[in-house]
Amino acid sequence: MTIIDSFTRLLQELRDSFDSGVYHASKSKTVCGHKELVTEADLYSQSVLIEIAEKYHPDCKIISEELDNYKSIDNTFSIIMDPLDGTHNYYFGLPMWGVSYSVISNDEVIESYIGLPMLDCLLVYKNCEIKKYSILGNNKCIEVQPAQTSDNISAQMIAYDNQFYKDPANTLPHYQLLIDYVFTTRISGSSVFDIAMIVLGKLNARIWHDVEIYDVIPAFGFLKNSGFVLNLYSGKNAKIRDRAVVATTDKNLYKQLDKLGITQDLRLT
Repeated sequence: MTIIDSFTRLLQELRDSFDSGVYHASKSKTVCGHKELVTEADLYSQSVLIEIAEKYHPDCKIISEELDNYKSIDNTFSIIMDPLDGTHNYYFGLPMWGVSYSVISNDEVIESYIGLPMLDCLLVYKNCEIKKYSILGNNKCIEVQPAQTSDNISAQMIAYDNQFYKDPANTLPHYQLLIDYVFTTRISGSSVFDIAMIVLGKLNARIWHDVEIYDVIPAFGFLKNSGFVLNLYSGKNAKIRDRAVVATTDKNLYKQLDKLGITQDLRLT
């Protein structure tokens, strides 16, 4: 069994669980004063991902959202996983959710996996190449379509934060500016879903204002050679611990966001 087989098996199990229509909340946690659910699927996925890590990357330190150890990341050989990104979508029966698993060394992503069970999609970044697999089609490898680009923000589709409460000084004012000029926006409720949509050419960009590393880390691998992950406020290449980030395949997008004022940190004004 290969690592692709292992991921495929997990994604098929999560898909079957979702299709059953029975979603159990195991516990809840509080983030910035807001309640967030943790389902049995989150915990099961994490247990399987840990098994995958121990088998295929045994020398890595394991970092996970549900282990609550993601604030202690150092420069060691590590795996950063999000067992189920978009938990509330999953819980309420919406298909925009996924799984991510990224291997980092010296703050660089060297290998990354995004699984979107309801879209029959496993994206793999390895050896500086991106491959897409069908999880229902005997791991068939499918060509990744080129990403969309546009010289005008009025023709672009941009995904946005869903947790407005984490940075209220910036998130809502910036969104109000964005919707006046962009072609359209999407708030999916899942970072890994949005990153995958950028890689697959369905979105032009995703903006985060106060993001945790496990939500954004796959972008640093998948967009390394065919896109950009920029610090929202400086426009420089983002570092993996940056919390305000824009991921895009369009090198001109940042200049357009800057003209609109979306790159200004209003907390400092």
